[in-house]
Amino acid sequence: MDLPDELVESVLLRLDSSVSLIRAASTCKPWRRIVANAGFLRRSRGLHKPTVAGYYFDSRPESRFEMLTMGRQIALCFQPSPSAAALAIDAGRFSLAFLRDNDVLPPRWSSSWSVADSRGSLVLLRSLAAAHAPFGFPDLVVCEPLTRRHRRILPSPDFNTSCYFYGCYLANGDEAAGEQPGSSIGISNFRVVYELYRDDGAWLGRAAVFAAGADGAHSWRETVFGHAIPSFHRMSLMGRAGGSWYFREGSTMAVLDGGTAEFSSSSFALQEQQPIDPSVYPHDLYIAEGRDGEPRMFTTTGGILTVFARARRPVVAGDGEDEEWAVEKRIRLSEATRGLPGYDASFFFGGDEPMNVITRGAGFVVLSPRLRTTKEASPARWWFAVDLETAEVERVHEDLGMIQFPCELPWPPNLRACVE
Repeated sequence: MDLPDELVESVLLRLDSSVSLIRAASTCKPWRRIVANAGFLRRSRGLHKPTVAGYYFDSRPESRFEMLTMGRQIALCFQPSPSAAALAIDAGRFSLAFLRDNDVLPPRWSSSWSVADSRGSLVLLRSLAAAHAPFGFPDLVVCEPLTRRHRRILPSPDFNTSCYFYGCYLANGDEAAGEQPGSSIGISNFRVVYELYRDDGAWLGRAAVFAAGADGAHSWRETVFGHAIPSFHRMSLMGRAGGSWYFREGSTMAVLDGGTAEFSSSSFALQEQQPIDPSVYPHDLYIAEGRDGEPRMFTTTGGILTVFARARRPVVAGDGEDEEWAVEKRIRLSEATRGLPGYDASFFFGGDEPMNVITRGAGFVVLSPRLRTTKEASPARWWFAVDLETAEVERVHEDLGMIQFPCELPWPPNLRACVE
């Protein structure tokens, strides 16, 4: 007995990954027709989070001594996600070796490229080759690892030696009317945002935005911030969460929204028993992504991991009030790590000295006490991960990079079969 399309659709809408949808669509033409329908894909995207295939990151040399004597530099790494393993996704499909095969990453530079950002199924790579002058236009490649496609970003004709570039970030492309959620990012529809100064006497911060289109088309636009955003060179990077980047100068936070490619800034305050001026933490304030995709601010001052979540009070631009971050949890690290292998109480005798932040990932951070070693010796390593939701801790032995950049499966799924 044939099942009505409405019932089949309700069952298929329960599939929570594009891999499962593709496998279902390959079963028969009626199912393929349902899955390929734009309305079905829109509803499916609204019900389920994108499937993260894994995380790209830069590994680090064991020590500066080793880097100088043996020549080891940054290496690009990929770590499959638990969901990818459950779906039996081949991690080898996310290798970036195809870029070297196409002479995009010349072999002599293969260890001199860094992951700058990611969004959706795209990864932004930045060259660290010594040939590039400081603050010059960065050599960038945007690639979609699963489909082996890439685009190199060439400078605008308006750029010259009076331009000074800082960070570069990946953002969604333009979203057309009626477009499926999540489809505004792809190899033919993305934006790259550059932090820029021009030596024109004013030295005002700017954003230069490269917008990619189909068939190699592209455009540039430039926005002057004036004094609405703190100067790039004075801001410290707090971290990345939900595809957006967070910076601060004192008690002012600036955010680059990866969805809109726009910068914004506002004052913020930390709520404990009473409001605290963030400037009391000159450097030890970071952003990581919670398991819910929302940003979490944290500090390790005093040997205590204090995690802040953004207050639920809506903030209206220009309302004159600070954005509030409230304490979500506190973890005394000397107590939480006491049962871990290699624990030594002397690791935490530093008083108010903060921990080294080794890695910021989705829902966890990797920390380390500031161990004292001689210059000749490789730095002693005693790393541990803290789950920001459960507060569970575990030893970490492998380098997971400073920031982990998620890579999702492309959306909408590629259904090449006939749906007639």
